[in-house]
Amino acid sequence: MLRKKTIGLIIFKKQGPAIRYLLLHHGGDYWNFPKGRQEPGETELQTALRELQEETGIAEVKVVDGFKDGYDYDFDTKIENGEKQQINKTAIFFLGEVGETAVEVSHEHLDFGWFDYETALKRLFYQNGRDLLKRAHKFIVAGEEIVL
Repeated sequence: MLRKKTIGLIIFKKQGPAIRYLLLHHGGDYWNFPKGRQEPGETELQTALRELQEETGIAEVKVVDGFKDGYDYDFDTKIENGEKQQINKTAIFFLGEVGETAVEVSHEHLDFGWFDYETALKRLFYQNGRDLLKRAHKFIVAGEEIVL
């Protein structure tokens, strides 16, 4: 089984008492957090920050201490000869807070949105993303440390 890793940031901003989460639209019903592959020599946090800037144009973010979370999942993909190959993917996320900032989505995405917690939960395509957002939101509201 081939193993891959993707790293990203759950980005939020506070607007008065409200918390809004940034999601990127990939097409169809697929919305997710900014994330991508680690390049050689990068730390996980460097990857997350680079991917955020590449995918959204956001360069200034306060990374929140005490939160590092993620999930694993398996999927099949076809390789060049048409055979299936099983891949195990690990997704790791940090938590980042921004102020009012402009977002410029990359060519990889169709759109973006700032969503309240309930709407973000509905927009996230996969259950593991929804579960991750639940843990991040609980951390923001209650301040309970979550570190892999």
